[in-house]
Amino acid sequence: MSISEPTARSSSRLPGARELAALSADRDRVIDLIRIVSLVVVVAGHSIMLTVDATGGSIRLGNTLGDVPNLQPATWVLQVLPLFFFAGAAAATRGWSSRGLDATPTAGQWLFARTQRLMRPLVWYLGAVVALLAALTLLGATAPADVVARLGVQLLWFLGAYLLVLAVVPLLQRMSSRRDVVVALVSCWGITAVVDAVRLDDGPAALGYLNFLTVWTIPAVLGVAYAKELLRPASALVAAAGALVIDLALVAWGPYEISLVTVPGQQLSNMSPPSLLLAGHAVVLCAGAITLRRALAAIVDRPRVWWWVAMGNRGAMTLYLWHLPVLAAIIGLGAIVGIDRADVHSPSFPVIVATQTVLLLALMVPVVATLSPGENRLLPWWDDPVARRGGRLRDSALLVLLAGLGVTVLMVARTGLTGGGLGWLAVGCGCAVGARWLVVPARGRTTE
Repeated sequence: MSISEPTARSSSRLPGARELAALSADRDRVIDLIRIVSLVVVVAGHSIMLTVDATGGSIRLGNTLGDVPNLQPATWVLQVLPLFFFAGAAAATRGWSSRGLDATPTAGQWLFARTQRLMRPLVWYLGAVVALLAALTLLGATAPADVVARLGVQLLWFLGAYLLVLAVVPLLQRMSSRRDVVVALVSCWGITAVVDAVRLDDGPAALGYLNFLTVWTIPAVLGVAYAKELLRPASALVAAAGALVIDLALVAWGPYEISLVTVPGQQLSNMSPPSLLLAGHAVVLCAGAITLRRALAAIVDRPRVWWWVAMGNRGAMTLYLWHLPVLAAIIGLGAIVGIDRADVHSPSFPVIVATQTVLLLALMVPVVATLSPGENRLLPWWDDPVARRGGRLRDSALLVLLAGLGVTVLMVARTGLTGGGLGWLAVGCGCAVGARWLVVPARGRTTE
């Protein structure tokens, strides 16, 4: 059961702690805690790392980590996106196992039902970005339009990778033992190692994009293992410690740089495409989450903590998609009144960044409260009920179209809303429309 839909239908007011506990009795609170905390860290991290220089009639975006390399080890704490994939796979596994024998969808139908929910906030967000880009272009504001075209869709890579990982989740349901988990992890890590070895030895650079699937499948494997309780905390701790040792060795004696996010001047990015170092980091974080399961449960079982966690999860994607526009507004208004965020060596820079980061987190509360209803409001036609449809060929075509949608979202994020990026956007819309056409409406809604 969704947290959002029952409360949204009952009234417009927010539920109290006891009411919310009753409405969300079937939720895995640890997973919801991991999801929202990881997103909050991502939001804060983006604010901390961003520098903006608007002198000379242009807007130049930079990265604090590039100007102050000594801060790059902090990315081993701030790079928490693997935990979001972990939480998503765990939640998807719970949904898969609770489908019921009388309404068992195929893998394609199941993935489309997940995609329906995932795409709602993206429709509203992309509409706003395209409208703003068109307005700036008509007004001749070239510099802001360029920033919107690039930065406005840059973070969508996550949605593309997430779709690809969700497509693998039905296959991961076959895991039934610790041995299966180990085989899956070693396979993903090993393929990533081979891909890195080939591409770093003057092989085709495009081969690295295979890592978007293999690396981000690692937290999904551990998320499924968490949901099925296939790993004991002690085994998870051993896996996390081992992965950490290997990562330290890769940095000390291998070709990998220490920053787990892309920074200017890097010879080898660990994020685009994902590297073997990031694969190990995913194991450290997600196996660590399994190790701390009981401690996290004790924290989130507190009524006030759970209320904030549950409310945050109602608009998780809204938080992710809209935090950069809000941050841009904060920085832009600050620049108008003379608050400079360009010189990282200025004594005022840490104070400015800390203040604006706190302000961003505070403003996202009303922003999410205002915009998240769009995330949970059904879209005409797109959100029509989905019924099971027989036929392997049709289901295979549906999986291909949804995987294609994930790839096109990745490409839009990579190229921006200019030139080829607009072409990829059109292809993505075609994949979504084709997938919707392949599914057959049912009289009653399916549950996620």
